[in-house]
Amino acid sequence: MSYDGSTDGAGAQTVWEIAVSVGEDQLELTSDLLWSLGATAVEERPTSPGAVLVVTMSDRAAAEHFLRSLLAPTTGVDPSTVNLERREFMASQSWRDHARWHRIAPDLLVGPSWLEAPVPGDAIAIEPAGSFGLGDHPTSGISLAETRALVRPGDRVIDLGAGSGVLSIAAVLRGAVEVCAIDISPEAVAAARLNIETAGCADRVTTILDGTGAAAVAAFDGSADLLVANILAPELVALAGPIDDAVAPSGRLVLSGFPEARIPFVSAAFPDWVESRRRIRGNWCALVLRRR
Repeated sequence: MSYDGSTDGAGAQTVWEIAVSVGEDQLELTSDLLWSLGATAVEERPTSPGAVLVVTMSDRAAAEHFLRSLLAPTTGVDPSTVNLERREFMASQSWRDHARWHRIAPDLLVGPSWLEAPVPGDAIAIEPAGSFGLGDHPTSGISLAETRALVRPGDRVIDLGAGSGVLSIAAVLRGAVEVCAIDISPEAVAAARLNIETAGCADRVTTILDGTGAAAVAAFDGSADLLVANILAPELVALAGPIDDAVAPSGRLVLSGFPEARIPFVSAAFPDWVESRRRIRGNWCALVLRRR
């Protein structure tokens, strides 16, 4: 691991990059890990072979906390593959100049808040708040599709692993009257709160910072109509009990954030639930479950 403490440049935006060099065989698993640790976006910079995965944060303390979590013994990450660097971007060099809107569904667009949506229809504008990315990771896309398919007017929804808040906003657009957006990352919660307020959804969405998510989920006590969890497979398994308790008898689960190969591992933690369907995008999946 290396660290660069370069000085500020005049008129530059200071950000902190955590970069992880990985081979092709570890690309998806490492990306999955970064998302699970609270990244609101992961940039992939191709190399030969493999890639460098980059998480960018605007706050040094948050970046250093993220780095400590990444290098914890349980992750198995080799410190020699990780680099923390302080970067300065002039406006003309910013990635924001190249951001674009993405069509997530036939009638839904997700894109940068500083650009006008290209066509009419539902559009969710995202401000990453110092991070690269706009809620367009494959698991966000398939979770969005299921959220839109399942939310009914009047529903109470839990968004576990809220990230940018895009799923919470989508739930409100579909008629949810109460949404709880939960994340373990202070930076993610701040980004979610900003985007939810900008979308005019703050009266129906509560953002919560929770170290594990368990306490915030448990507060619903069997009253949630839908719980959408876009988090790492081990975290889903660890939270299976609170998740089960939070959802109403007629409720649904959308579980995502993990590769298709992890489906048996996740499904085994929810023995009282049966799979209704699954969505696959690339190697990523989302499971829709109902009670047996």
